[in-house]
Amino acid sequence: MMEKENKSTNDSGRKPSGRDLQSLPTRQYLDQTVNPILLQGLKALAKERPQDPVQYLANFLMKNKSRVDESNGGTEEG
Repeated sequence: MMEKENKSTNDSGRKPSGRDLQSLPTRQYLDQTVNPILLQGLKALAKERPQDPVQYLANFLMKNKSRVDESNGGTEEG
């Protein structure tokens, strides 16, 4: 069975610091830093269906990258 590594905070209940992030397993690192904003971008991409999906997603990520810092592992929308 796969061990559950899908936590948005560490054991103390806070988001990991930069140094803490460096020590996380790969999947947990991605789950806490990239996946939340990436999933939001993919959801918007699927809804909008632009002519240039790669450029759309790149723009979305750059425009919304501050959400990663503000969120605690992302929010469920929709």
